[in-house]
Amino acid sequence: MAILLLYGILSYGIECFVVFPSFVLQERLEAEKDLNRCLEALRREIHYLDEFVHDWAAWDDAYAFVQNTNMDFIRSNLVRTTFIDNRLNLIMLLDLDGRVLWEKMFDLRTGLELNSTQFPDDRFPLSHVFMAHTKDIESSVAGVYGTQKGPLLVASRPVIRSLHQGPAKGYLIMGRFLNEAYMKILTDQTKVDHRYWLSQDPSIPAESRSIFERVQKNSGPVFEEQDKSMLFVYNVFKGLTSSSDLIIRAEIPRQIMKYAKNTMFLVLISTVLAGFTLLFVMFFLLNQVVIDPLGKLTAWVVSLGSAKPTLFPFCLNRNDEIGILCFAFQTLFNKLTQVHKNLQEINLRLNHEIRERKSYEEKLQSQQTRLRHLTYKLLLTEERERRRLASELHDQISQNLAICQLKLSMFRESWAAVNTAQAREMNEIEDKLEEIIQETRTLTFEISPPILYELGLKPALEWLLETTCREHGIDTFLEGDLEGDRLDNSLSILIFRTVRELLHNIIKHANASETTVRLSQGANFFEICVTDNGIGFDPEKQYKNIGFGLFSIRERFSSIGGEFSILSKSGEGTRAILKVPYNLKHTV
Repeated sequence: MAILLLYGILSYGIECFVVFPSFVLQERLEAEKDLNRCLEALRREIHYLDEFVHDWAAWDDAYAFVQNTNMDFIRSNLVRTTFIDNRLNLIMLLDLDGRVLWEKMFDLRTGLELNSTQFPDDRFPLSHVFMAHTKDIESSVAGVYGTQKGPLLVASRPVIRSLHQGPAKGYLIMGRFLNEAYMKILTDQTKVDHRYWLSQDPSIPAESRSIFERVQKNSGPVFEEQDKSMLFVYNVFKGLTSSSDLIIRAEIPRQIMKYAKNTMFLVLISTVLAGFTLLFVMFFLLNQVVIDPLGKLTAWVVSLGSAKPTLFPFCLNRNDEIGILCFAFQTLFNKLTQVHKNLQEINLRLNHEIRERKSYEEKLQSQQTRLRHLTYKLLLTEERERRRLASELHDQISQNLAICQLKLSMFRESWAAVNTAQAREMNEIEDKLEEIIQETRTLTFEISPPILYELGLKPALEWLLETTCREHGIDTFLEGDLEGDRLDNSLSILIFRTVRELLHNIIKHANASETTVRLSQGANFFEICVTDNGIGFDPEKQYKNIGFGLFSIRERFSSIGGEFSILSKSGEGTRAILKVPYNLKHTV
């Protein structure tokens, strides 16, 4: 239907823009022929009038009248019947000097004599158009002359002898008014309705005046489509003077256009009917040859998910594209069936392997979880052992050494007066005991600093920064604050050990001059950020080369649901971030 509609639009467009203009051109050519026939009829009338005047002018009686103005010639020949029988409105006889010998203008319709002030009563000037003859006795002046009473067909001939001998003695002028009756005669002759106007005629219709101006400017006919049934054609008929030009309008019935439109309508209807017939035949053939087999093929392809056909019951014996397509689908289906079987077998094996792998992954994850739990418990156990050893060092060894130092001091004072040399040796032993006591205290703080348990995490970190970094020439800063009651002992121990390990890494590897430890608290997390201005490193490339420490830190915090990350670039220092929850996942 779309193709048929497009074909109809294209066909109609061709008719409108290709065929129809040819009818318009043909109509105008025929209209121009009709107009030329009207002009030719007017020229023929002027020619007949000129021939009639010629017969009268080459007459001895007229020749004699011009010489002696014999009134018998007037009474015998220039009477009322002469005007009526020959349809003449004007007869003039002039001598060679333009003097009027006889003149009469007659209205054939009313039978009354007309007076015209346009023609002189006594003499015509020698420059008048009626006297524009050559010296040839056969010369003539014929054409249209504009008068107050309308256009006048006029002819002027020299008056000569009957044998066409000269010399000429005067001029004979005859004329006919181009009035409505005359126009009707011309219309009957040409079978074309037409009208004439003088170019200066004030009775020209106002709506046609612009057309007349175009006609006077153009060298050919001008066409005006009056309506769908009438075409006006205009042209100019040159008169004897510039003010005597005639505008002729031929009214041409538009039979050609009517025929053209009827023909185009019939062609369009025929095209549509032929298109529908062709469409029906094509649809029937396409349905039998293409659509029905393709429908069956489509239904078979759609049913592949549920049905398992082995061969096509149709189209396989065809050698065209549909038969090739059916055979290709059959071959493809056979291959897909085999591939489907192979995929099922592979899928079974893969499912078995996936189940085994999931089992192994679950076991591995369970082992990793247990390992993390054990790591965390090992850390706490280690811290308990450290605290026990520190307690024993502080409570037993340090106290015993202090008692020994006290007794030795008392014994040295009692021996000072008796044996000075022995007192001096006892003094050295006492100094040595003091040194051992100090080292024992330092070892106690190294193993398990009592300040962590007695004062809390922040004082312990302050002591750690003071004793660890500043003795190596590194400026330290501790920023932020924390609520000690929100951290249990196990979490404080983990954080303290981790910060100490990070500070040892900074001392060994960073070449830093400044270290900052920043504490911050959130709603559920506690965050510690350790920053240095050292040489930095690439965490991805050098993570494994740093040693077991960073890996163990990450595992420790992962086991309790925390996070550990390192941000560092070469030459831009390092930033280690510890993020731990307040509520531990694993309790001791």
